Parts: sequence; structure tokens; C-alpha cells
Amino acid sequence: MAAINEIQVRSGVAAVRKDSHLRIYETAVDGGIREAQYEGSWGGGTSRNVIATGKIGTPVAATSLGLEHIRVYYVTADNKLGEAAYDHSKGWYNGDLTKANISVAPYSSVAAVYLRHESVLRVYAQHTDDTIQEYCWDGKGWTKGTNLGHALPGTQIAATTWGTKDLHIRVYAQDADLNIFEKAWDGGWSTGQLHFANKVTRAALGVTSWGEGGSLGIRLYYGAPDNFIKEKAWDGSGNWYDGGFSQPCIPASSVAAIPLDILRVYIQNGTKNTAFTEYAWNGGWVVGHSALPPA
Repeated sequence: MAAINEIQVRSGVAAVRKDSHLRIYETAVDGGIREAQYEGSWGGGTSRNVIATGKIGTPVAATSLGLEHIRVYYVTADNKLGEAAYDHSKGWYNGDLTKANISVAPYSSVAAVYLRHESVLRVYAQHTDDTIQEYCWDGKGWTKGTNLGHALPGTQIAATTWGTKDLHIRVYAQDADLNIFEKAWDGGWSTGQLHFANKVTRAALGVTSWGEGGSLGIRLYYGAPDNFIKEKAWDGSGNWYDGGFSQPCIPASSVAAIPLDILRVYIQNGTKNTAFTEYAWNGGWVVGHSALPPA
């Protein structure tokens, strides 16, 4: 079997970076979560680069502080939250969230953010009652945080954060009426400004952000009708608007994004069957790399 066909159709995908050094996480047909790396050229993505193994079809979320601390989240074969942790002084190891034995809905997605420094993490998953539940790491163990309310069973979940002085979190999901909605933390949780109807059930969701204040940018990528991934944009004030990203994808492709200085988006569009394609913003959207490893 060609190596690229080991990557699952509708694979989960997550992306982190430090400057131009990139890490992409994608899932294989056996549930293995593989790391592809960009260090001037692309490598990895093979069976030798498995960092954890989840259930078949597991979602994947990743967050990092540079590349010194990376956390990758997934769902295990017995429908528990799993965590693969990387610290530059230790390498990869089994994170404490795996050991916390937290059950989620069998169709749960997962999203995650680091908050400012290595001792503070937030993970979002769908509970068995179909609500979106926050889980918190503040250096002393995993605890249950805020419940963000009901969502469509099997909704995708995406999360982003920004702020050095005033901290902000945004979480995105889809409700039972197929609206994509935003939950906002600005010192307390509230319903955010973004709310739009989308006819795609369990639409793909991916988000990234950069800057703060007047230089803030948020970009949400979502699965749109007719097998396209499209973009909603917010620039720190005013209303959300339709962004310029609109690319065809395989049915139900996942999506992940990396923020400026070069905005990058990763989707499966059918290139080499199941490869992820990278799109990059360079005054307009261009293909950055047509087929990520193991292609």
C-alpha cells in the first residue's frame, strides 16, 4: 500500500508552528496520529512518526508554546480523552489528561489552547449529554471547567486564544439548527458575535488568531455546501465578514490553520487520494505544498 493511502480519508488534522518551523498532525487508517515536520523541507508523516494512537477516526487537536511544548489531544478507543505531550527536555510522553480517565461522547470532537504559559491549558470536548465541556490544567491536575451548553451531536469544535495582559478565548461549534456559533471568554463566558446558518451537518471547523487590540485577526474555516472550505474573518472591531478563502475539498474534509506571519490552511482536496494540501496567503491564496508527507 502506498504510504499516502495510510492516511485516513477525512483524517483529523491539527497544526502548530514556531516561526517557519511547522508541525502537522494527521491520522492514519489504524488510528495512529502522525507528525509531519517542516524544517526547510517537508518530512515525517510515516509509521515511524506516530506520537499516539486513538480510536479509528479520532479527531485531533494541537496547541503549543513555540515548539518547546506541544500538546496533542484525541479520543481513545474507549471514548476517553487522550493527550500526547512533548517537552523539549523530555521528548514525547503520555500526558496527564490520558491518565485522568475522562469519558466523552463517542462522536466527540476536541479543541485545545495554551493560555500564556506552559502551566495553563484548556481543552474542549463534547460530553455524553451533548454539551460542550471545558477541561482545565492549571499546573496541579486536570479539573472540569465551564460547561458551554448544548450543541449538535458530533459537532466539530475549534478554539483559539490571544492576549498577554487581558486574556481572551473563543470556542466555535454548531448547534442543532445547523448554526455555527461562538462562545467568548473575556474575563467571563458569554455568547460571541459570530452566528450564521450553515446547511452542512457537522461541518468542518478550524480557527486561528494573531495579535491583539487593533491588530487582532481571527480566521474561522468551515465546511460549506458543495464540498468547499470557506472563511469567516474578524479584525478586532466591526462585524464578521466573508473571507477570501474558498477551496474545494473531499466530502467532510477536516481543516486546520496556522496564523500570520504567513497564514496557512490545511485540507484534504483529493490530491494523491488522501494527502493534505497546504494553502498559504501571499497577497492572495496559493498552494504552499500540494501534498504533505507521507505523500
